[in-house]
Amino acid sequence: MRRVASLVAVTVAACVACVESKSATADSAAAPSVRAAVESTTAAFHEALRNNDSASLYSFVDDNVVMIPPGEPPVQGIAAMHKWYAAFLGQYHTSSLTLKDKEVFVGDGWATEIGTYEWGLQPTAGGAGAVDRGHYMQVWKQTPDGRWKFYRELWNSAG
Repeated sequence: MRRVASLVAVTVAACVACVESKSATADSAAAPSVRAAVESTTAAFHEALRNNDSASLYSFVDDNVVMIPPGEPPVQGIAAMHKWYAAFLGQYHTSSLTLKDKEVFVGDGWATEIGTYEWGLQPTAGGAGAVDRGHYMQVWKQTPDGRWKFYRELWNSAG
């Protein structure tokens, strides 16, 4: 748990440093078309998650992705992400996903999205569903061909 907390602290500090050092210039100077491309990509990624469409979801994911789920060790690489989601989706399906308080910072080849979420989950074995609420941060990386890829994420359940 300490290792995950330390990794989260370092990741947040690094992201804050990047945002603080570039947000005033890079974000305000980002072309509207670049911002639109980022927001369109993140919306399509989240829609794939809402619809349990793993093929579409993975089309937005960088090979070197790192996810940090609550209370778990980091999931590193797309193969590990496939394994993690296969196990997760074997237990739950997304019944709803609402993102709020979203902020998007766009820089030179990088974008960061921060916000709150409500993730409705339905057990695959049946029974009552649950809603997970919390905060998230995603980092998106622009590829040489101009596409945006899901590169890093951490989220925490707020209870």
